[in-house]
Amino acid sequence: MILKNILYSFYLSFLLLAASCSSSPKGLESMAMERLPDALEKAMEDQMSVKGGARIQSPETIFDCDSLCIIHFQAVAKDPSGNEYSFPVRYVFLRDVFMSAAEGHPVYSEMVAGSPTMDCGEVEKLKEYCREHSDELYVYYAGAASPIP
Repeated sequence: MILKNILYSFYLSFLLLAASCSSSPKGLESMAMERLPDALEKAMEDQMSVKGGARIQSPETIFDCDSLCIIHFQAVAKDPSGNEYSFPVRYVFLRDVFMSAAEGHPVYSEMVAGSPTMDCGEVEKLKEYCREHSDELYVYYAGAASPIP
């Protein structure tokens, strides 16, 4: 009976371990996409004095992991005379690991910045660079991003 209980416990432990290891780590993309419209609106007001009307077109996730998400997209807005224009934007959303540890709960930061237009080949190179240098990217953006209130 004791051996049967030990084997049963071992089997359950193995199943739990297998289930936890097989699930892929969840990135920040869904949270970033949810925050993106508000972040763009705030950036347009703060940096360009444009209020309302900015929209996101063709978002593409360049990098996504458990602490950093980078999204490129075209922002479309209207100038004061009503003419529509678009420009490339980079959105960075990150979980600040240092502040999260200090606060005892997740702390997130974000940054909206203009980015150069890139063709598909350049985007693929950037994606590969992001995969290979995720630690460097996090450190680079952690100092530049602003905490989300």
